[in-house]
Amino acid sequence: MSSDSKPIHLYTLATPNGVAASAYLEELKKQYPAFDYDFTKIDITKNTQKEPWYIKLNPNGRIPTIVDHTQGDFAVFETSAILLYLA
Repeated sequence: MSSDSKPIHLYTLATPNGVAASAYLEELKKQYPAFDYDFTKIDITKNTQKEPWYIKLNPNGRIPTIVDHTQGDFAVFETSAILLYLA
């Protein structure tokens, strides 16, 4: 597990796809009170999603992306894939 204290880290912005992932994670928190996650706001106006560190997480350079620290920092990207992964 990474140095992050929370198992999931979400990289997102308040776009429709970003909100879908955020909303699902919030629903998980309601169902499983011990569950928690961190998030980082990605500034797409500054092309943060195209920076090398982000491209390593998501080669498409788009948001949202999650990193599962319980699975060796496994990255999942694209909203549908994230929702299926978390289900």
